[in-house]
Amino acid sequence: MNSDTDNRKRDVVVPLNLICDAIDMADDAWQQYLDIEEMEIVSVPEYPFGGDDEEEQELADMIEEGWLTRYFGLPSRFDIDEYNIMEEFIWSLPEGKVQDTLEGAIRGKGAFRRFKDGVHRFGIEEDWYAFQDARHRKIAIEWCESHGFGYSGDAAEDKAAEKGTQNENARPGETQQRVTAVKGTQDENARPGGAQHRNTAEYKAGKRVQKEAIRMSVPETGDEENLAWEEISTEHIVRDEWIDFRRSAYRFPDGSVFEPYYSYSRRDYVVIVASDEEGNYLCVRQFRQGIKEVTTEFPAGGIERKKDIPWSDGKEYDAGRCQAGAEDSGEYGAERSQAGAEDSLEAAKRELLEETGYESEQWRHLLTIPSNATIADNYAYIFAAENCRKSGSQNLDETEFLNVRKYTRAQIEEMISQGKFQQAVHVMAWLLSQRK
Repeated sequence: MNSDTDNRKRDVVVPLNLICDAIDMADDAWQQYLDIEEMEIVSVPEYPFGGDDEEEQELADMIEEGWLTRYFGLPSRFDIDEYNIMEEFIWSLPEGKVQDTLEGAIRGKGAFRRFKDGVHRFGIEEDWYAFQDARHRKIAIEWCESHGFGYSGDAAEDKAAEKGTQNENARPGETQQRVTAVKGTQDENARPGGAQHRNTAEYKAGKRVQKEAIRMSVPETGDEENLAWEEISTEHIVRDEWIDFRRSAYRFPDGSVFEPYYSYSRRDYVVIVASDEEGNYLCVRQFRQGIKEVTTEFPAGGIERKKDIPWSDGKEYDAGRCQAGAEDSGEYGAERSQAGAEDSLEAAKRELLEETGYESEQWRHLLTIPSNATIADNYAYIFAAENCRKSGSQNLDETEFLNVRKYTRAQIEEMISQGKFQQAVHVMAWLLSQRK
C-alpha cells in the first residue's frame, strides 16, 4: 500500500457505533464492508458474482476495485465467535446454580436457543446484552486499530471495551446501564448494510430479535454444515425408566448412508471428590457389572427428575410430556426440560449424604462434560467437597450395595497409577480436584 493511502487512512475517524452495529448484525449470508468515503456500512451477498441483481453486482465490482483503499471488510461471524463470548459471560458469573445451569445448557446442538431461554428464566438478559455489547465494542476497537483508523465514541464505553470486562460490582439480574452517544437515525427503508445507529431502545430491542432469527437459520459454527451427520431414521429398541437405547441410520457429509448406529440416553449424573476434615478422601467400593469387578471410586449418582417442579406453562411435571419422548420417566434425553431436572449441586449433596452419610458446606464445581460423546447424550457434573463431616448413616437405593472407605491422597495416586481406580470420569475428576 502506498504512502498516499497510508496518509489517507490516518485521517479516517470511524464512529465505533457504526462498526458495533455491523458486528451485531453479522451473518453468514452477507459480507459487510466499511466505505470510508461515505462512512457507511455496505454489504453484498457472500457470493455475489454471477447473480441476477444488477445493483448488488455493481456494488461488488466497486468493492473489488476499491479493496483496502475505499472498502474494508468487517469482522465475520467466525471472527466474532459468539459462542466464545457466551462462554466468557457464563464464566464471569458467580459460582452456583445460574452458572452451572447455563454451562450445561450450551453443550450440544441448540446451545444458543437454550442459553437464551436460560438468561431469560434467570432474569439476567440485560446483564448478558451489556456483556455482549462490551465484547462487540472491543472487537470494533481492535478492528479499527488493525487498519490504522482512528475511532470516536463514548470514552467510558471505549475504556470498558478495551478491558473487555464486566462491571465487577454488578450482580446477575441487575441491569448494567450504559451511556451511548446518539448520532442520527436509522433509515427504515435502507437495505442491509446501510448506515445504522443505536438511537433508541426500541431499535436495539428489534435488532436483537433480528439477530436471534439469524442465529436460528444458520449453523452455530462455520464447519457444522460440512461435518454434521443427518439422522435419517431411528428405532427405539429399549425405552424404559433406565435407558433409551436406539438404532439409527445416518447420512454422512459425503452423501453415503451408514447403519446401524447405536446410541443411548440416560440421566445426567454427578461425581463428587469428597475429603473429610483430616484430609482423607471418601470413596465407595461396589460391584460394577460392566467389567465384573468390585471397584473403588468416588461417590456418584444420577440427577433425578423433580416431579413437583412445574413446567413453564404452570402445570405440574408429567413424565409423558418429556420432549425427548421418554414416556416412562422423562429422566433422560437430549431434549429434556432443564426446568424439570434436579439442580446438579443439590444432586451432588444428596448423593454424598445417601452413599456415605457425610455432608459439606464447601463445594466447588469443577467441570461439566459429556459422559461419552460418541454414543451417549448425557453429561457428568463434577464437584469437589471439602471438610466433610459425618452427619448420618447411608440411605442406599434398592440396587446399591456399597461400602465407604477413606484413602489418603498418596493412596489414591497409587491406585490410579496401578489401574485400580477404574472409572475414567472419576480419574479425571481427581486430576481436576488437585489443580490449584
